[in-house]
Amino acid sequence: MTPASPWRRTVRATARIGCINLAVLVLLFALIEGAASLLVTARAVFREWGIDEQRHAEHDELLGWVNRPNVNLPDMYGQGISLRTNSQRFRNDRDFTAAVPAGRTRVICSGDSYTLAYGVANEAAWCERLVSLDPRLETVNMGQGGYGMDQAYLWYMRDGVKLDHDVHLFAFITYDFERMRSDRFMGYGKPELGVRNDSLIVTNYPVPKTSTFAHWWVLNAPRLAELSSVRLLRALFRLDRTRPDTKLVGPERERISDLAARIFANLERANRAKGSQLVLVYMPTAVDYHGNNPPADDTDAWRSFVRTEASRLGVPFIDLVEELRPLPRAKGERLWAENGHFTPEGNDYAATLILNRLEGVLQARGHPSR
Repeated sequence: MTPASPWRRTVRATARIGCINLAVLVLLFALIEGAASLLVTARAVFREWGIDEQRHAEHDELLGWVNRPNVNLPDMYGQGISLRTNSQRFRNDRDFTAAVPAGRTRVICSGDSYTLAYGVANEAAWCERLVSLDPRLETVNMGQGGYGMDQAYLWYMRDGVKLDHDVHLFAFITYDFERMRSDRFMGYGKPELGVRNDSLIVTNYPVPKTSTFAHWWVLNAPRLAELSSVRLLRALFRLDRTRPDTKLVGPERERISDLAARIFANLERANRAKGSQLVLVYMPTAVDYHGNNPPADDTDAWRSFVRTEASRLGVPFIDLVEELRPLPRAKGERLWAENGHFTPEGNDYAATLILNRLEGVLQARGHPSR
């Protein structure tokens, strides 16, 4: 056999070194990429020990969680974007007497984080903006982040009815119907409503405290599941399954519809007993505005349900989804922040629409026209 020429030996050696170097580079890249992925995920999961409500809320045996009294967080949502609560746990700067002050019309605003006005300062919340638009009003902000319709109802029935008031705005989004399905929300325990002897009852009461780790796991499990090594293992062991459809259908939808109808009926009776007018308010999310994916595809069905129930009970219904969907994109996009909640402009716009729709209700309560 003829020995290889020096030139061929040089080419082979160079190619071999090149392959080794390439393999080392690929290995280094894989290690760096893997380490970076781990670091990014680790940074996220070790920072995310709870939701923002933990800063101003505490465990409650009936409601699951509720605002702490007399909280003052000057930079809750950013520099100078404050959150304050009064001694009655409402998101207000002042306490309220049991009786309505002379010359005022008192409005209680019940709801979830849209009513709490997540992401904006106290004075920018739509409930408080009602006062800015009509200073003769006095508004009580009983919004709470993460609440389902059940919790908003229970809080009003426990603490809201202690105050005399003229109007009760019971506000909700599509997600609030779905939240009534379970006794958990993002790892936090919550009450669940049921029916016994044709009346609403509260189950999972008293609501047990949930460990900090349970909150952390619920918040971060999706992040951990996105790690490449975890995804590979799930694929190898065929652990991936199609997620079940969470849209309320069949008997479950009928059950939640029945609970919601009973909530509305009980609220109407409670308000009538207080000499107050109940008003149902359907709040729009950014998804509802765009109308191209869940829960928007379910929102219209729930809006129709609420409209029917409001008509049956003889209570006003303010449908802000209907009001906001026709807005041009240039304006509509400014109403929601990246966190999915109303911007200050969105809160102001919602307050203006609500007040316009309340004109007849307020006049019927003896409130002078603007």
